[in-house]
Amino acid sequence: MFRKIINTLGTKVLGALLSFIVSAVISQMVGDVGKGEQTLLLSTIAFILIFSDIVSGASLVYLTPKHPFSKLFVPSYLWSTLVGLTAAAVIPLFYHNLPHVIALHIGLLSVLSSLSAVNTTILIGRERVRAANWVNLWQPAALLATLCICYFQFEMLNLNAYIIALYVAYGGSWLAGLFLLRNEFRGFRVHAWHEYREVLRDLFRFGLLNQSSHFVQFFNLRLSYYLLDTYVDIGSTGVFSNAVSLVEAVWIISRSIALVQYARIANADDQAYSQRLTLELSKVCLLVSAAAMILLACFPPAFYRLLFGPEFGEVTYLIWILAPGALLYCLALIFGHYYSGIGKYHINTYTALCGVVFTLLCGFTLIPAIGIYGAAITTTCANAANAIFISILFLKQSHLRISDFIITPQNIRQYYIELKGYCHSAIHPKTEIPQKHE
Repeated sequence: MFRKIINTLGTKVLGALLSFIVSAVISQMVGDVGKGEQTLLLSTIAFILIFSDIVSGASLVYLTPKHPFSKLFVPSYLWSTLVGLTAAAVIPLFYHNLPHVIALHIGLLSVLSSLSAVNTTILIGRERVRAANWVNLWQPAALLATLCICYFQFEMLNLNAYIIALYVAYGGSWLAGLFLLRNEFRGFRVHAWHEYREVLRDLFRFGLLNQSSHFVQFFNLRLSYYLLDTYVDIGSTGVFSNAVSLVEAVWIISRSIALVQYARIANADDQAYSQRLTLELSKVCLLVSAAAMILLACFPPAFYRLLFGPEFGEVTYLIWILAPGALLYCLALIFGHYYSGIGKYHINTYTALCGVVFTLLCGFTLIPAIGIYGAAITTTCANAANAIFISILFLKQSHLRISDFIITPQNIRQYYIELKGYCHSAIHPKTEIPQKHE
């Protein structure tokens, strides 16, 4: 399991680095206004995916060991396509100034992204985490390469360049996922309608529970973008989105750990083991994330002006405000995946609702009053509220004490030994390295 975490972390770090370069290239080439347009486009796709993921999302990890592949694959693909095409038709009703062709692109891109996610989620459910990691790594790599061709070769300095790059990124990862699942298609057949009833019931039951938390959490994390566009300007949305992206990059540590944790807990039957595992992983996550966040906060405004462009100097100050809440939210990710792994998705919904109270109260008061800094304060309050709520709940249900979360020198020594063992086995793959813990 430790090897899967390291592999996942490595590929996600590389993916985050590529995404960071993408943000820098977009900011330099089209400025804060162009970056704001890209942010709202991607956020709208992410909003549509919340509904796609009711059937096609993370609950597939929990259900993959429990149902045949063919019974999960068909309804997931049909639902993803239906939601995306419906969104393409509905979006113009809410955004009257949005060209219909852009709405169509948003719908089609959401379909491709969702289908790709179905493939990788099933791979994770089979505990083929490394294969899923490589598929996910394709997206930022293809996005960056295609953007550079559009910008520098064809001088397409507009939103169309980003749309083309997304088609290449999502489409390529979808095809790669299908290739990796090729063995699952042996003996594949479309079942009679009544044979899908049980799996459809589970997909919607667990999916609705899981996505209700994602739906609420979307407002915690992204409502500020739309409020900034409404009350300030789209340029401020671009600046704020870069600060948020940098801070959230630290979450790749938590998400890498949580991805493997989720697959392991979903395939385990021992609740005590799952709780001990979650405790240890939360300590590792907090230790490494704190070091990364401190490093990120040390860069001066001049660095971000050089990196993104002259409009982005405020990124440094925004990071200082965002950092405490983002660091606490690392714990929420680990504890949230524990509850997802045991099928208690409603806990994550309650957690997200706790945060959305602060998002609504602070967002509609602070953002109109102090603009971009009000958005940062709002996000920090919501993230901190999420983390505190679910941490207290986990402590209560697991009968652990706060002192159990203290990182001791013995913990650090254990982590060092396991990391050293992993590095040794990577260099000498034929050598068996005994490990005390998975």
